Amino acid sequence: MIKSMTGFGMCEQSQGNTQVHVELKTINHRFFDFTFNGPRSFVYLEDQLKKIVHSYVKRGSLNLYLSVKGSDANSPQVETNWPLFDQYVHAAKEMQRRSGFQLTDLDAILQLPGIFSLRDADNYDAQSVETLVLNVVREAAERLIAMREKEGEALRSDLLDKIREIRLEVDRLEVLMPEVRTQYKMRLRTAIADFLGQNQSIDENRLMNEMAVFINKTAIDEEVTRLKSHLNQCTILLDENSDIPVGRRFDFLIQEMNREVNTIGSKGNHAEVSRFVVSMKTEIEKLREQVQNIE
Repeated sequence: MIKSMTGFGMCEQSQGNTQVHVELKTINHRFFDFTFNGPRSFVYLEDQLKKIVHSYVKRGSLNLYLSVKGSDANSPQVETNWPLFDQYVHAAKEMQRRSGFQLTDLDAILQLPGIFSLRDADNYDAQSVETLVLNVVREAAERLIAMREKEGEALRSDLLDKIREIRLEVDRLEVLMPEVRTQYKMRLRTAIADFLGQNQSIDENRLMNEMAVFINKTAIDEEVTRLKSHLNQCTILLDENSDIPVGRRFDFLIQEMNREVNTIGSKGNHAEVSRFVVSMKTEIEKLREQVQNIE
């Protein structure tokens, strides 16, 4: 199933006095890029949240915004290590007795490590709040995917239209090729006759061999066949009913189509062929730009 790489999913749930709000936003990116924005007290969940979201989103730059209100996790209690504080004070007094200096700067003692620590409120159920956050993120991810799939359907329709247009140009080119070959033969025959002069005969067998070599060098049948095969594979990718991302495979097929069209352009020494080449390259470029939006 085709999915767009752009999307938005939001979910909000409450439990007791805790309200959890989650927003997920994705934009185009070659790989999976994850950014977490949320309370510092929930940073420890970042890796777990990333794994959950990555199970839904394979490619794209994703931003997760988390807000937790009313939870005691956002207002932890300050705890003082009094025994350690007493040791610092005792040591300060001993330093004053030995040196004779007046040590009255309490701020300096308070900044020493280990005196203060933060702990959760007594009535805080960390496991319950964590479970709520994870559930809300999953629900937001489901809504994000729903939006990406909806946009993906619109992308699929547009891509199919572009593929059909390229296929029409290829069909028209195939119809033109017999006429192009005939013109090649006539131009070659005329050029040889002009070169030899009107009074000199032409070795017909030699002429036919040279024509065969020339036409073989300018033949585009193989390129057209491969181009049509690439178009068929693009259609198959658009019809796949799986969660496997197809964007990179699509990119590869478009590169190959460009290669075939460029070869046709270099071989097809004909004004009408050049016109078809320009038209096909224009449509392929439109296809390439649109494919950048596919996961």
